[in-house]
Amino acid sequence: MSLRYTLGGLTVKTDALFHTEGLYHLSFYEAPATDTPDITFSVHPECDSISEPTGTLIAEVNKRRWYKTENGYAFVDKIEEFTDKILNLMIADETFSHIDLWLCPTALLHVTRDERPYNLTQEILRYALLFREGTIIHASSLAYDGKGLLFSAPSGTGKSTHTNLWTKYAPGTEIVNDDMPIVRLENGVPYLYGAPWSGKNSIHKNLRVPLKAIVFIERGKTCSLTDMDSMDAVWKLFEAVRKPVIADLAEKNLDIMAKIIEALPVYRLQCDISQEAVETAMKAIE
Repeated sequence: MSLRYTLGGLTVKTDALFHTEGLYHLSFYEAPATDTPDITFSVHPECDSISEPTGTLIAEVNKRRWYKTENGYAFVDKIEEFTDKILNLMIADETFSHIDLWLCPTALLHVTRDERPYNLTQEILRYALLFREGTIIHASSLAYDGKGLLFSAPSGTGKSTHTNLWTKYAPGTEIVNDDMPIVRLENGVPYLYGAPWSGKNSIHKNLRVPLKAIVFIERGKTCSLTDMDSMDAVWKLFEAVRKPVIADLAEKNLDIMAKIIEALPVYRLQCDISQEAVETAMKAIE
């Protein structure tokens, strides 16, 4: 049975068998049936024998080998010290519009819950978004008064703590995604989207709002909001996005980062954990 979800404004049609928790989070993004999905994602589970794809090896990182095929891209996951079998095989067309994923038997991994279809859906969506002016950013994001704000910082700095302060001191605030929101440019305008993958807190909503600013958080004893240099902002944002290992995909990724920065004000917020921190950050919207 095929399921359809709207993710980042794109309709994804898939027959993947998601684990219970993943299916629950995806259920908030269910989409009506359509004959023309943007992305078709077919999963072939419990494959006893998976063969290497035909193509040219172009990258090898973290037990994954990437290939350039005649019609697009492919990767295989193989941990030779664990097994001589291929664990996962992905084959996609040039724009990641049609993807096939072959998975080895779950028993081979010695796990009882197979989360690969859910996790790999997110990963493949990252590549598909690159061809549709979008990306997934490591950040906590919120919607306030119909406008989106994205707060980014290294893990442990306090992104989630800050957005939770908004729900306390700025009534009407909704957290769009607490860890990995989607941002897409539509006719040059950046939009913030919720997504089911949202880190350990699993806080997300199926929302779409225009993104008004990006704020990089730093801890401080007092609260201040200052403009960031555009080049500094590009590299800061680049650090918050998972980088593709394939050169042409990495180039697309950097191009999207630059376009987002060009379209938005970017700020540095130094703050503590207080109501004043929210009031200071709110200037980014005003």
